[in-house]
Amino acid sequence: MRGIASRFKRNPGPNPVTESGAVEKGDDVARALRFLAGPEAMARLRRDGVSDELFGTVAGASGGPKWLALTRLDRAILARWFRGRTRPLAMVGSSIGSWRFAAMARQDPATVLRRFEEAYLAYVPSDATMPTLTRESRAFLDIILGSPSGAHDGDRRGAREILSHPAMRLSVLAVRGRGPLSARHPAWVGAGIGAAGLANLVSRRSLSLFFQRTLFADPRAADPFDLGAGFPTRRVPLTPANLADALMASGAIPFLFELVRDIGGARPGAYMDGGIMDYHLDIPFVAETPGSDLVLFPHFGAKVVPGWFDKALAWRRPAATSLSRTLLLCPSEEFLASLPHGKIPDRRDFKALPPAERQRYWRQAVAETDRLADEFLDAVDRDRIPDLLEPLQR
Repeated sequence: MRGIASRFKRNPGPNPVTESGAVEKGDDVARALRFLAGPEAMARLRRDGVSDELFGTVAGASGGPKWLALTRLDRAILARWFRGRTRPLAMVGSSIGSWRFAAMARQDPATVLRRFEEAYLAYVPSDATMPTLTRESRAFLDIILGSPSGAHDGDRRGAREILSHPAMRLSVLAVRGRGPLSARHPAWVGAGIGAAGLANLVSRRSLSLFFQRTLFADPRAADPFDLGAGFPTRRVPLTPANLADALMASGAIPFLFELVRDIGGARPGAYMDGGIMDYHLDIPFVAETPGSDLVLFPHFGAKVVPGWFDKALAWRRPAATSLSRTLLLCPSEEFLASLPHGKIPDRRDFKALPPAERQRYWRQAVAETDRLADEFLDAVDRDRIPDLLEPLQR
């Protein structure tokens, strides 16, 4: 950890969110947090200044353990901008993004997020089989929904809290498999995944031949995007009875977790990871409230990858219309380089590092991400965000 302190300095005073001091930044000090804005967002924020009321949507990407880079920033955003909000706020996520937002919509979100973070950092898989990983993933969901460990349908009380939040309107993205991707035999599912990957090389739109995008949404919410544009999308109302299954489906990576079948209120079939189609949410969101049409996107990197199959496709970029009204918050390259192993936690660490070493590294990395929260709070309190904006590149 040497060398970090020389570039990212803290003040000794306490911060109620991060338990550290807000960071005073000079031109000669590298910044941990970047503020990247699409053209419309940049013009609006520089003209009108920054207010939480300008944002009608918060986007949450897939990424597994990478969410740990955002856990302290999430709490800071919640504390400074969205605590006490009453105007509708669409929280649209795939996979871990939807799990973060479910936690944020609880009555005591800071406690739920902290418990989720602590459990995730302490986690050591019992084994690498799909049934075990699925069961242990359900236990994480029990933390978010407030169920006793071992319950398999989530806590209805926690789900009712989320679906009655005065402002937050949760939307969970998942996909339903078509053809062989709805089969129970792994060989058929594997063949379907392979065919979808090959078709995606030619056209991203071809994914609709293999998957049906499904939006599990708070029934009080307006559609957060045009459900008929791009990938035709089927909307399913979220209820206390199906919320846990919808969240599980959104993160059900094929061959890692068991697929979720026959979710209440949805079409029969096998549901899986929403990141397959919407890895980093290449979606032109629409606002429910006039004047609140900007999109806030706390993200773990500056790059926006449209779908899971596009991770290795350098030429596949998000549509300009998807990012034009977006303010993306992400760690800087300098900050990432200063972390242990020079990166944020990711799923490969489970295989690359012994459990004790991985846990130590993850805890160090998460502790350092207090700086992201510090800088966000400092920028908000001093009205610095318009001065810190950079262009968001596609």
